[in-house]
This record gives sequence, structure tokens and C-alpha cells, in this order.
Amino acid sequence: MIRKYVFGPVASRRLGVSLGVDLVRPKTCSLDCIYCEAKATTELTLERREYVPVDEVIAELDAVLRPHPELDYITFSGSGEPTLNSGIGRVAEFLKRAYPQYKLCLLTNGFCLGDPSLRREIAGIDRIVPSLDASNSEEFRIINRPAPGLEFDRFIYDLTDFCRCSKQEIFLELFIVPGVNDSDESISRFVEIIRPMQVDLVQLNTLDRPGVVDWIRPSEPSNTRRFIAALEPFVAVEAVGPFRYRSKSAGQNPSLFTEMEKRIMDLVSRRPATIDDLEVALGCRAVEFHPILDRLFKAGFLEIEKRERGTFYSAPAQR
Repeated sequence: MIRKYVFGPVASRRLGVSLGVDLVRPKTCSLDCIYCEAKATTELTLERREYVPVDEVIAELDAVLRPHPELDYITFSGSGEPTLNSGIGRVAEFLKRAYPQYKLCLLTNGFCLGDPSLRREIAGIDRIVPSLDASNSEEFRIINRPAPGLEFDRFIYDLTDFCRCSKQEIFLELFIVPGVNDSDESISRFVEIIRPMQVDLVQLNTLDRPGVVDWIRPSEPSNTRRFIAALEPFVAVEAVGPFRYRSKSAGQNPSLFTEMEKRIMDLVSRRPATIDDLEVALGCRAVEFHPILDRLFKAGFLEIEKRERGTFYSAPAQR
């Protein structure tokens, strides 16, 4: 079967095993973000309409899901802004009715979330992941390069209202662009913007694959930690770029570590270690402690950083 609108499943840094649904033609969006992995926007628009045939999308999803594959999420994402498709609600309703065992996620730039009709259409989606990359209008112009008619202040008002009113899980993604949105003043503005939103999690992202412009570079771990330190007092934070971090989950107690977990934490607390380092130190194969590393990371007890010699595990720095 040749697929036109459904892709994957793919292993996502944020969503586990995710089946993607693409509801627009490449590259249709209301923004032309400098970091976008889908490359430059070729159709910069604010118009909501049926960019690809929704009946064909539903038929393709039905064929892919009929064998009941193992998935963590079905995710609206892909070649542009999925909320621009006026039929997104029909697709979400079909999935919830025909395949209720699957959770749905929407990755969105958030600029349609002030539309009452869209809010009704996406009410059945389990997790909404809107983006917030700018702390003021100037950063918005540089990073997001919006379609004419989009105003930063109005966006913040609508996004805040949506997050406070929604009963869905809200993960807010903030893309760090060094030299543009990472000054002390920018971070302070982000704090003031995000605090009233009452989101479930802030995901800090940065460049991991080539973007649209050649001057953008990734945020260093020490720089990302500045955002973590500012935001974590009032919201859970996850870093999902090359440097990885997650706030400790509520109710997690370090005294409940197993013996193997204690040995791992003792090692990485002294110095960062790769999988090979841990194999030698622990005297066992990586397959035996990989699930433990995953659990410790998800609980916020480990950080992950990619370096030239490999992927290193370490204990979070004390703040």
C-alpha cells in the first residue's frame, strides 16, 4: 500500500512510538520558522480549508490501523500546520470512534487555538503540544517569520486562554535559539508568559538537525540549564534536544532505588558515563540495565548528553 498521508510508526524523542498523520501539502504553514526540519514554508497562509482530502486520510488510517499495531500515539504533524486543515475534527472523531485504544496528539504552532470552532474540533485529542519560541514581537519576527496578519500579543492571549480552559494534557514546546531568545531578559519574559498558562510540562528543544537558515546553532547544556532553573520552580520541565533532562516525577523517592539503580546512580554521580563505561563498571551487558536507565531518566534522576565519544549519562546538577 502506497501511503500519502500516514507515515511511520517512528521512534519519537517526545512521544515514543508514534504514527504520523499529515493533513497539509508540503510545506503549508502560517509560520516560516528558521529551525523547521520540514524546510522553508512554500505556502505561507492563515486560511483554514481541506488541503488534502479528509476521506482519503481516513481510509488510509483505517487500512494502517486495522491490524492494531503497537503505538504510543497517533500524531497530527508532518509537512506543515495540521490545524489549517478544516477537516481535522473529522479525522480525530473517526479515530476516537473506530480505534479508541490509541491516544491522539497534536503538534501545532498554536496560532489557530483562539478559534472556537477549532477548539471544538480538537476537543477529543488527548495531548496538545503548542509551540512558544519567542518572548516578544522582535524574537517572533526573527524566529517564526509569521504570515501577514499574525500578531504576537494576540497569540499569547489566545494561547494562555486555551491552556487555562482546556481539560487536555498540554505540553508547551519552547525552542531555544542561542543569541536570539536566550538572554536573561528573554528568559524572564518567558517565565512571565508561561506561569499563568498552567501547562502540564514545558519541553525545551533546540537544533538537532539542519534547519532553514545556516546560522542557527544548538543550545549548549549549560545554556539550557538556565531555562530549567527559571521555569522548574513552577512547572515540570523536559529537555528533548541533544541534551536531555526531565523534572523528577511527583511521588518518586530516591530511597526506593533497587540495588542496580543505586549502583548506576553512584557511578554517574561521580562522573558521566557511557553505556560501554557502565558495562565495564557493572560487569553486565547493556541489555540488562537499559530498561533501568530509561526508568531513571523518565523519573528525572538521570540526564543524557550526546558527545563526540558517545551518549553520556549523568546525575542532574544540584540547583
